[in-house]
Amino acid sequence: MRIVCQKCAAAYAIDDRLITPKGVRAQCPRCRHLQLVKREASAASVTAPPEGAVPTPAPPVAREPRSNPAAAPAPAKAASKSDLFGDFGEMPELGPPGSVDPFADLGPSSAPPASEPRAAPKPAPRAAPAAKPGPPVPDAPGVAAPAVPSAPSAPSTPASAAADPLLDFLGPPPGGLEPEAAPPSAKASPAPAGAVSLGRMSARPPAQVLPKPEVHTHCRSCGKALADAFDQAMGICEDCKQREAAFPRESTVMVAPEVAAPASGGGSVELPVMSGLDPSASGEEFRTDGGAALSPDSRVSSVKPARTSHITAAPVRSAQRGGSGGGSRAGVVGLLALAVLGAGGAGYYFLVHKPQEEQRLREAKPAAPAPVPPEVLAAVGRWKLQFLELEGTSAEHLAAGQKQLGLDQRIAYTEAEESFQQALLLDPRSTDAIAGYVQALALGRGPGMDDNSFQEARELLQAAQRTDGETPALLVAHANLLLARSRQPGNLEEASRLATEVLSQPGAADAYKAEAHLVLGRAQVATSRELANQEFDAARKLAPGLKRVDYYSALAHEQAGQYGQALKQLNQRMRLDPQDWNSLEAAARIYVEVGETGRARKLYEDRLKAKAGDVRATLALAVLRYQAEGNAREAVRSLRALTKNASRYGPRDASEMYSHLAAAERTAGNDAGAVEAATQALKAVPALPEAHLQWFLVALAQKDAAVAREHLKGFQGRLEDAALEKVLEGRMLLLEGDAGGAQERFQQAVRLDDRRLDAKLLEGVAAASAKKRDEAFRLFYPVLEAREWDPLRLAPRPALTRFWLRPGDTLVGVENVVKSLGDRPEDVQPLLYEALVRFHQGDHPTAERLLQSVVDVNANSGAAQAYRALIALDTNGPQALSLAQRAVGLERGLPVARLSLGLAQAAGRDVAGAMRTLQSALDVAPKMLSAQTKLAELLVTSKPKEARAVLEKVVGLDPSYFPAKKLLFKLDERG
Repeated sequence: MRIVCQKCAAAYAIDDRLITPKGVRAQCPRCRHLQLVKREASAASVTAPPEGAVPTPAPPVAREPRSNPAAAPAPAKAASKSDLFGDFGEMPELGPPGSVDPFADLGPSSAPPASEPRAAPKPAPRAAPAAKPGPPVPDAPGVAAPAVPSAPSAPSTPASAAADPLLDFLGPPPGGLEPEAAPPSAKASPAPAGAVSLGRMSARPPAQVLPKPEVHTHCRSCGKALADAFDQAMGICEDCKQREAAFPRESTVMVAPEVAAPASGGGSVELPVMSGLDPSASGEEFRTDGGAALSPDSRVSSVKPARTSHITAAPVRSAQRGGSGGGSRAGVVGLLALAVLGAGGAGYYFLVHKPQEEQRLREAKPAAPAPVPPEVLAAVGRWKLQFLELEGTSAEHLAAGQKQLGLDQRIAYTEAEESFQQALLLDPRSTDAIAGYVQALALGRGPGMDDNSFQEARELLQAAQRTDGETPALLVAHANLLLARSRQPGNLEEASRLATEVLSQPGAADAYKAEAHLVLGRAQVATSRELANQEFDAARKLAPGLKRVDYYSALAHEQAGQYGQALKQLNQRMRLDPQDWNSLEAAARIYVEVGETGRARKLYEDRLKAKAGDVRATLALAVLRYQAEGNAREAVRSLRALTKNASRYGPRDASEMYSHLAAAERTAGNDAGAVEAATQALKAVPALPEAHLQWFLVALAQKDAAVAREHLKGFQGRLEDAALEKVLEGRMLLLEGDAGGAQERFQQAVRLDDRRLDAKLLEGVAAASAKKRDEAFRLFYPVLEAREWDPLRLAPRPALTRFWLRPGDTLVGVENVVKSLGDRPEDVQPLLYEALVRFHQGDHPTAERLLQSVVDVNANSGAAQAYRALIALDTNGPQALSLAQRAVGLERGLPVARLSLGLAQAAGRDVAGAMRTLQSALDVAPKMLSAQTKLAELLVTSKPKEARAVLEKVVGLDPSYFPAKKLLFKLDERG
């Protein structure tokens, strides 16, 4: 019989005598799968019999002995020692792997045994198509059609072979392997031609019902008594079964899916593998009738028909085996060939195929997600408290952040920053969220970014680059972050390198390349305006809609001193987009810096006319009043009116209103009102640095060290000026009595920004507070002579800012510290340096009294006369020229004396004399910006080009020196 493995679809041969009525457990030697094998009548368990069919008993399926039971078995011919497997003969065509059957039927033996006639079932008439049968029930009793006797000499095909579609692909048995004749009383009609075809399916023939199998007490071959129940059911003893195993009868069986364990005694049968099948069988037409419908869960329904070449080749091998012993050599050769082929196949499988398959499976398996970097986990851990009720998905917040980032507005940058934070909270592995967050942080906060946020952003970028590599988005964000701290050494160069790397990536999108050109332009503004403009033009070509290109291009013109061109470009941008707040704010700031405060006010008023109730424009007008126009009381009234409706606005807008109100109240002298406003601002946003700054300055003026230290932490690392932070920290330490620590902080501030004259003065004050008289005087003298420090410029400061300080706020509260060093009336040095401190505090009346005391004791003090002349020039006093002349006469080499004389001569319209004196001052003090600016002012009428060159040099040295900017704007206005 032939069966097909349900698991691997391999075909096998098995003696039908091994199959009991209830089936036998067969184990596939290839995949070791166990399945239940039943006789052909088990087809009835798969499909129900046609309606109306009457089951009739069938003869037993057990075969009779091949020989006379009484006769002793003939001794087998002794095989030669070299003929281990018989004569292989001519090697047949090999089938697919695993299809070789070493136990296939090799044809009749030299003494064929007498065969017992066997009944064959009569094919039932074709039934009408029935409904699709349900799932097979293997253990259901079989129902077969009545058997019809057939002639003994007529060969027949077993009904199960015609009715079982699972084995149709095996084809009909070859001509030389006819089944044994049936008994005379059983007449069977020949099977129709082409019954092996598996094609168009006709109605299922009725299945047969097997009667109860006959139980034998003696072996049908040798007559030996059978004691084992399994042998009795088979009718053959173990010895005869092994002898006849090499010559199984050709038959077909149906393999039913195993549902329940077979009856006891069924055992399991090891199946021999069949060899390659005849290729002609696979090419036949599929059967059109007589085939049973496939079971819905058939596991071999998609198996291709196997070849049956081994069947036709069997007689040839049998004939050759009976020949001479020359075939033994061929057998050995064949055995060796098989061994070599097997070893080669095994080697190929284990050394080549299996590793390749394992590699393919590993590649096909989705990679496990990379672990979240610890830097990202730390950041999102800090952000969780900001977003307690987080909704939506990471992709939604990411898209919202990118849309807000594209608006190129300051308020939109803040919103985008929060959106990217939420996206990263929902998906900590999103490098796009990290890139967007850093970009929004750098563009929105700019130089105002605190140290903690800057360091956090750098760590996030480094973690994202380790995970995703140096993508264009990450490189652009990193470059913009470095530009936010452009004054730190090496940041401009590193930003340019990152931008160049983006441009070198061929796969980078045009938007990222435009951002890279913009970064290069911003980095080159201070060194080459022409190169910067070339980069800006390249960015415009790649991304025409990138608004920041025009904005930074205008700032480049401002950096170069071309304020007229910068304002023209910003105004053009505002005409194209009236909602562009960045351009409006930049234009107003430039107007304030060049002394055109009225024009700045008009910009905000026009905005209010176009958009009534615009809270940002109203707030900007109030800020303009107390920071640029000096009208703090009017600013307080406007800001109080705004804060009455603070509940209508969000926390950020409300906190900004209250922080500016605190600054205006403090400027107006109302410290209590300033503290109250700062408290309200911190209620809205607890970490607002500008509110902490105003409260700190109030505590500093009130000499409350504990409150000052508490609020120092609120803005430390978050101001736009690192040197200013060191100055304020030193002031707090000085208030606490730590003169050494304070002096160290002031030294650090000078190293960070050598323009901070206030830090140098405070360093001397700290030494004086520690009663270090000589050291204090040594520190004060460079400031006094003005060789390295400009006496008319205390410290750089922005025109409009969130972190508002009045010009002398850093020196408030250090009065009389230096004066206390004097121990006798004729000691005028402490008075002189105390007057110097008061002069830079802006307390000119007190400074004048102290200087007069110095002159009364020491009339030869040229420095005292020079500072008296500067005070007289500020108040338009007529004695300024005489005081300056006296100072130069006393100490001709003193730079401040020459400066005072040059300014006094210019005020007296002595242009030539003033130019000569100012030039002499620059000869001894080249960094004196006030002398350079005044000299350029005198050249504007006669030599405008030379004047512009001098002024552009001043602005290049100090972009915050407003007198030079004012003159440059006038030159632009004149054309």
